Amino acid sequence: MAKDGRFASVFQRLLDAPDAATAEIRSDPGRFEKHLLEAEYGAVPNAPLFQIGAMAFLLFDAEGRRLPLEAPGWVPAVQHFGELEQRAARVSPDGRLMSLPGSADAPIHILWAPVGETDHWNLPQLVRTAARSAPVARVALVAGGAADEGLLETAVRGFGLSTLEQRAVLAVVRTGNGRAAAARIGLTHGTVRAALVQAARRMGQPNMPAVVRTVVAAAFGIFPEDASSSTLLTEMLQLTSRQAQLALLVATGTSREDAALALGVSPAVVKKELEFIYAGLQVQSAAELSRLIVEVQALRAFARAADGTPGFLNPVIEPARFAIRPNGRELIGWSDYGPASGRPVLVVHSNWSCRAVPRELLQALQKSGWRPISIDRPGFGATHLGRSTAQDPFTPAVEDALQVMDQLQIGKIAVVARAGTHFVQMLKAAAPTRVGPVVLVSPTLPTSASERRSGIMGTMKEVFQSPRLTELFFRVICAQLTVERIEMLTRAVVKGTEADEALCENPQFIRDRFRAVRPFAAGNLLGGIYEQGIISRGGFAFPDIEVSDWTILQGDADNHNSLEDVERFWGRILPGTPVVRVRGGGRFVTSSHAEMVAEHLQRHA
Repeated sequence: MAKDGRFASVFQRLLDAPDAATAEIRSDPGRFEKHLLEAEYGAVPNAPLFQIGAMAFLLFDAEGRRLPLEAPGWVPAVQHFGELEQRAARVSPDGRLMSLPGSADAPIHILWAPVGETDHWNLPQLVRTAARSAPVARVALVAGGAADEGLLETAVRGFGLSTLEQRAVLAVVRTGNGRAAAARIGLTHGTVRAALVQAARRMGQPNMPAVVRTVVAAAFGIFPEDASSSTLLTEMLQLTSRQAQLALLVATGTSREDAALALGVSPAVVKKELEFIYAGLQVQSAAELSRLIVEVQALRAFARAADGTPGFLNPVIEPARFAIRPNGRELIGWSDYGPASGRPVLVVHSNWSCRAVPRELLQALQKSGWRPISIDRPGFGATHLGRSTAQDPFTPAVEDALQVMDQLQIGKIAVVARAGTHFVQMLKAAAPTRVGPVVLVSPTLPTSASERRSGIMGTMKEVFQSPRLTELFFRVICAQLTVERIEMLTRAVVKGTEADEALCENPQFIRDRFRAVRPFAAGNLLGGIYEQGIISRGGFAFPDIEVSDWTILQGDADNHNSLEDVERFWGRILPGTPVVRVRGGGRFVTSSHAEMVAEHLQRHA
């Protein structure tokens, strides 16, 4: 994989010479696909995207002495690597993973490696700088950030729990059981037990281990798609394959009886295996087991991240909220940017980005009295894929949006959508009285309805005629995400459009673009692939809708779709809806003409 800010092999050549690539695809698509598969085989995104503060780092020199590096208070106060080994209550067979008693009965998990093996680790810049300026021999990654009340409180608030329920859940995460939790927060066991039951009900979880696992995972951030592998636990925790599978089942709230059925063994065998697991891992409850599993998964996912990992989430910049689907197992990730007094507006992301709202649009909407809310659709960012399929990715997305609206007690919501138009169409069809005024910005066209084929966008349109190439391109790009590569890709996409080229000179715009796509690096990207397939190849029967308060904004310098093609296609679907020419506007009108977007939304409010 390229390390100089460029993409690897075939995709970089596509950026450098898109017209030649387009000609190659048209002349022999099978040959192009073969070359791409050979060059990029195994390019699968697997980079965790963790909250700042969920992880800490320790540096040691060749003699084992700890080197200066700021660390939070929950990190073990050791001055020598040997102290970690002496304190360890559990050590993995290779000696790399250690578990230590932590503060307030919360264990600390440490994964270390020689500095030469950590080049691909997702290290913050501060740590990398320290490692370059000191004789570092070992880097130790410390998981216990969930013991940081701030991260846990942020996660618990995201589930909409009451103050008492939040206190009870936080205490159980810290102590492992309800009775100890009650003693910790100074309430009766009955009060805490009732609060925990209500919290589990609100979160749609079957029991407390499932609540603990869900909250702790949310406190960390976004895990790679393969983080829940039982193989991973056998590597890290000295468990047999069956024990690892059982531990995962218990941690997700599966009863012993159902676990026995799932594993094809008797309940007596499950009981005996759990006794071995609890004893071997030195945990006293299923809630403690749930937390242990999440933290070990986080360590392993972090250390397996590929080159070009996307950094850390900042909860101040990207407020995280969560809803849990009725099945109790799947999360919906969303953001509420406030203010609470503003009129709610749903900001819909495209199929090539996640829910992060660009700064210019966010400020323009809030200035006009709106309260922007954005939701990751299924298979995007922090939202589980669930029942979304290549044949219908939209119906589950509509169900998620309505669930979030119900959770927020929003009866009717305005919409701003950059691309993402097909989802808005389905939302209106499913719940016509709950969709207010809509501004569609650069609405997506089927490939057959757009005649433009120049530059990188023309090449991509050809690529997306192949389902295999569509998925491969998503994975190739998302496995190599860095700010530099996103800037390169964005500049290639907007080449020739003056307004968008000017945006690319603004570092904040590039950071916003990176922020919107980097959750794909964790591997949750099938939603984008499914939607792209329908956009490119059709085959979905969209229902007819009637609207009177919609507006379409289309840049006349958009190098992807022409104003005329947009008028022709969407004019048939949304007759009477004005298509407003944005003079000089390109692909990113929501950033270059954000105030215009807010103004048109305001006209129908």
